[in-house]
Amino acid sequence: MTVFEASITLYAWFAENDTFQIAQLSRAMIGKERKGCSDAELEASFRCALGQLEKMELIKKAEAGDTEVWVLQKNYLTVEQDVKISADTALAISEVINNFCKIVDDYKDECDPSSITEKDVQNLVHICSYFMSKK
Repeated sequence: MTVFEASITLYAWFAENDTFQIAQLSRAMIGKERKGCSDAELEASFRCALGQLEKMELIKKAEAGDTEVWVLQKNYLTVEQDVKISADTALAISEVINNFCKIVDDYKDECDPSSITEKDVQNLVHICSYFMSKK
């Protein structure tokens, strides 16, 4: 498992939990593919990913007796990211959303390419999820 894949797994874990311990690794991996990793390799991937999340100041490691515990620094729902979007990408996002609005004949969520918002990104995710479920 790559550090990238472990990071995604941990991000999902912290969406539901405020803390993580290596002993919880098997619970975090439920429904995930190990890709032939040994326990040691899996733990190494997760430790690297935990280190990256610490550098991002999303979590902080603490010692509790003999146990390492990684704790969210703040409520998961308050974590934000800044994203820069080029004009071409903004136009493409607005075209996808606005064309979908035409398909469903509901124009309340039309997208302005000069001002992409989190709501637009959420709408794009919903549109993708809708079409993925039609598979």
